[in-house]
Amino acid sequence: MTFPINQHQNYHAHFYFDQSSSDYAAKIREEIHQTLGLFVGRFNQRLVGPHTQWSFEIDFDREQFDKAIDWLDNARQGHSVLVHAVTEDDYRDHTEYVYWLGEPIALDLTLFSVD
Repeated sequence: MTFPINQHQNYHAHFYFDQSSSDYAAKIREEIHQTLGLFVGRFNQRLVGPHTQWSFEIDFDREQFDKAIDWLDNARQGHSVLVHAVTEDDYRDHTEYVYWLGEPIALDLTLFSVD
């Protein structure tokens, strides 16, 4: 597993959780917003997009990258976190420009067109 490398302008991280860990995930979601001032997306207690587990999104850019990755890696407590670039190519963002904190989770890539 390769630790995330800051080589793009913008990023998303997706914090994965399930019913048994939803309280912890909700707490982490709020802390990320309060502590780091980052945008956090909806608290998805259903499958959304290519994600095959419940998740919420965190948005950050290259200047916020190191702090966001370090914070997430220390706070995730065994949860898997997908980190990917945000470019104009969703397929590559979720295949080539992807890193994991923790164990990788299978993604449903059929939603994306391959250019």
